[in-house]
Amino acid sequence: MAETEVKSNSCADDLEKHVMKVFKEATKDCEDKEVKEIFDSIGDYDDLNKYAISVFNSMSESELTAVLPDVAIYTVVIWACISAGKIMAAHKVYHHMIANGVAPTSCTYIILINTLATNSSSDVNFVGYAKKYFLEMLDKGMTPISSSYMAVFKAIARQEPVEKAREFLEQIQTKGFSPKLDVPHFDVAYMEEAMNALKMSDVLINATTDKKLQKLYCEWSTTCKPLRDEFPKMYKALKADGNDDQAMELYRRAWDTNIIPEVVLHTGVIEDCLKAGNTKCALKAYRTMLATGVAPNSYTYTVLIKGLTADPQFVEDAKKCLLEMMDKGMRPNAATYTAVIEGFARQEDKEAEEEGKQFVEVMMGKGLEPNVKAMMEVLKGRPKGVIRRVISIVLSKLKG
Repeated sequence: MAETEVKSNSCADDLEKHVMKVFKEATKDCEDKEVKEIFDSIGDYDDLNKYAISVFNSMSESELTAVLPDVAIYTVVIWACISAGKIMAAHKVYHHMIANGVAPTSCTYIILINTLATNSSSDVNFVGYAKKYFLEMLDKGMTPISSSYMAVFKAIARQEPVEKAREFLEQIQTKGFSPKLDVPHFDVAYMEEAMNALKMSDVLINATTDKKLQKLYCEWSTTCKPLRDEFPKMYKALKADGNDDQAMELYRRAWDTNIIPEVVLHTGVIEDCLKAGNTKCALKAYRTMLATGVAPNSYTYTVLIKGLTADPQFVEDAKKCLLEMMDKGMRPNAATYTAVIEGFARQEDKEAEEEGKQFVEVMMGKGLEPNVKAMMEVLKGRPKGVIRRVISIVLSKLKG
């Protein structure tokens, strides 16, 4: 019994020595001071085991219970390099791992794919490697996770022409890969539109120097929930106002491309600016929207116009937007045109009142006659003086 126990302990010691040998081999070429300090702090097997379990278990669904396998050691070293921002060093460790005959696991691949794809702007070769490892996973019967799938397509959108995206889609489909239902299912026919949507955050951030706006664009582009909440809200609002064609076009584009249309993001950013009381930021977001070639729909105009009228300094901008809306063949609802007229009425001076009357006249000239009854519904709860001035502005032109 004692002899068996001695042999068992000896075997365990040998395995632990092997693990430390692999660790030293995997880290011997490390030149970065910060990463080297991490590796130097791991003095024996127990230190390495604790570090590996804490790191590897956070990345893998399986738990490490026995003596650390070689792939776990290399994967942990790769992760440590990436955590320190040393991507090239991590990739070098990976190549060293392959050269030593150690096969990567799904976890190893996923870490590399996501990192290379996410940082593709720093090295033109990274997107190629990310695609290569994604395809290798499929060849080995492994299933890449949704985040890897999206990371690769975003990298392609940023760094390569649309033809490369179509080519990669065909490659993964040939190998039997199908993404989960909660992520976009790209279609070759609509690939250009999908790729434009994926690189939208970069385009928008570069289109403005406003830091607050850049932050909002980044948040809306990288977080799914706000977009998913905004989409049905926009669709229902368009339907409620009788804009069935616009609502169906919104739905069709989302269905065909499996990407929420860009107009949803822009409108959501405008709304966020207005909710924060930053009217100037909202107007900048609208202008950025136009500058990047995205056409506002009726709901975008409604949100923007009503938000602009809340600030007396932007009533003239609200008027211009409403007339622009009408020039594009869109019909504002009663709440929207009432908000603009009310904006003039609240200024309580003769000049503003005359501007309001001229606005009503131009609006009528474009084929829209104000509905007084509907306006009264909108104005419920407003001060009587405001209601009286608004109706006075409108009736002066209706009587004429």
